[in-house]
Amino acid sequence: MGNVILLARCGALAFVLTLAGTSVLAKKDAFRFKFGLISPNSHGTAEVYLETKEIEKHTDLAYAHGFSIKRKDGTQFFLYYVVRFPEPMQNLPEGIEQYYTVLEGGRALQSKEELVWELNRSFVFDKSDPVGLYEIEIYADGELYRKIEYNVAPVFEFEF
Repeated sequence: MGNVILLARCGALAFVLTLAGTSVLAKKDAFRFKFGLISPNSHGTAEVYLETKEIEKHTDLAYAHGFSIKRKDGTQFFLYYVVRFPEPMQNLPEGIEQYYTVLEGGRALQSKEELVWELNRSFVFDKSDPVGLYEIEIYADGELYRKIEYNVAPVFEFEF
């Protein structure tokens, strides 16, 4: 009986130490990050108001999606991102090379690296943009910070 109690106590202690070790070794998130639907806030900057990975393909400039990121300690950081599309983009805007590097034959765009305090980036759709599964990779200080897959669904328009 004494051995059973001793084994139970040792097992419980090992379980508690395992949990403590896991939480100590877990990497803390250094950033505040949101992805979803975006609109201008009272200060005129873009702000994620609804976190979601389901985006409707509205071509209205007022309907935007994107992300916001800021380091929790308030310090600057280097950031760039890569957006992958379900198929190569057909209608790339003129002068896009000023802001993005076109990759994979137009299937991906990589932003230029920036030194930022925070970034609120919004995207709007063109009529030629495909629907389907998109992916965005966010790189902070040269390392992959977050990879998000999101679905862009068609919007059914009704005529009255």
